[in-house]
Amino acid sequence: MIGSILRQRYKIIKELELEKGGFGETYLAEDLDIPVTPKPVCVVKRLKPTEIDRDSIRLFEQEARILYQLGQNHDQIPKLYAHFQEGEDFYLIQEFIEGKDLTNEISPGKKLSECDVIQLLRDVLEILVYVHDNKVIHRDIKPDNIMRRKDGKLVLIDFGAIKQINTTIAMKSGSTTRTIRIGTPGYTPLEQAMGRPKFSSDIYALGMMAIQALIDLSPRLLPEDDDGEILWIDQVEISDKLEQVISKMVRYDWRERYINANEALEELDQLFGFVKLQNESSEDWFEEGNQLFDLEKYEEAITSYDKAIAIKPDYHEAWYNWGFSLENLQKYKEAIASYNKAIAIKPDDHEVWINRGNSLAKLQEYRKAIASYDKAIAIKPDYHEAWYNRGFFLQNLQKYEEAIASYDKAIAIKPDSHEAWNNRGNCLDELEKYEEAIASFDKAIAIKPDCHKAWNNRGNYLANLQKYEEALKCYEKAISIQPDYQPTINNRNKLLNQLGRLN
Repeated sequence: MIGSILRQRYKIIKELELEKGGFGETYLAEDLDIPVTPKPVCVVKRLKPTEIDRDSIRLFEQEARILYQLGQNHDQIPKLYAHFQEGEDFYLIQEFIEGKDLTNEISPGKKLSECDVIQLLRDVLEILVYVHDNKVIHRDIKPDNIMRRKDGKLVLIDFGAIKQINTTIAMKSGSTTRTIRIGTPGYTPLEQAMGRPKFSSDIYALGMMAIQALIDLSPRLLPEDDDGEILWIDQVEISDKLEQVISKMVRYDWRERYINANEALEELDQLFGFVKLQNESSEDWFEEGNQLFDLEKYEEAITSYDKAIAIKPDYHEAWYNWGFSLENLQKYKEAIASYNKAIAIKPDDHEVWINRGNSLAKLQEYRKAIASYDKAIAIKPDYHEAWYNRGFFLQNLQKYEEAIASYDKAIAIKPDSHEAWNNRGNCLDELEKYEEAIASFDKAIAIKPDCHKAWNNRGNYLANLQKYEEALKCYEKAISIQPDYQPTINNRNKLLNQLGRLN
């Protein structure tokens, strides 16, 4: 097949995969009719029947029509460009989805957080709502059949209908839809395995995928009780609300599950405080995200920002706030990715650069963090916070002279920054410039008399000069301000022990 041209248009360039059972093949092809270079690519599914009859052709036409209608009206389902018979084979030409399937995220050695699983459930259910509303059952929900596109959105691929076409065409006798077994062991519920799939069969498969993501165990290996119910909750710690949702998704009896994707999504949204907006503008979703952020509901805020971005992909503020929400959840790598998106849209936003630097610093990427602060300063030279943070992490790298220079810049912009004066004193102390150091500590104390760290540092300096009584007074002052500050307690006790006064 490689190099062959179908319908004088689709040039086969690469085999992508071999369909299980040998009923079909999947290729990557160039569309020669499009007048650009390089040519756009598409997916070619080749179905190889052992026998062609009227029923096979009817089913091929019927299921191709369904795939076409689904893809035309939803951007998270691959579009069907063409279907035809050539020689003894049937072909489906579909949109190529550039990205990676979810086996890259749900795979051995990886566990997703509760927040990530809630988001995954929402994202897939939102696609399935559309599918089920169109009276279609996917029948093969699993990580392999969900792609994460380059823009981060999920795409549902490989509907069971295609496998049904393969199977029916390959069988010499006329099999009906009800007797064809489609699905993947571990994700397929009993009623579907018996050839009677329901909308809730898709819900079961998605629930099993969620369990797999949480506990890092293949669904085929999960034990069952005597009633056929999956035993899983003892292997993970999650909220009662999420347990409630997933447990209902994977009930043995299909009548005890959510009827369809819409019912499952509604309960998920209700339990996790997500309110659907009547006017689904990007600004409305963004404002809802801000309100949730102010309530410290960061996971829910991220969902709202995601909605805003889905409508308006270049929504700089939504990308920024999404990153800030992730930062508050201590998901620093993901936060940096969001900040990078915001920067790509608006490179001159100094606040994004500094928050990017803060997340890098949390990952102990101090040099990269400093580079981000430098970007912020280049945009806004009088940015006190950037100069202060730059000094702080130069200090962490033991570059004390450079750190002092940054603190001096911060102080020039904001002379009453007691933190900058205090940290400047620490750097001077490291450089053995003791008189200048104590002068900095005194500045910090003059600005903020209850700055316990400055009192502690002043005490250390006096102790090094063997001015023990003055040092003790500084430690006592620091402890009176912050009684549980352990470094000062340790310093005072060490000095008392040295003076023979510790009981």
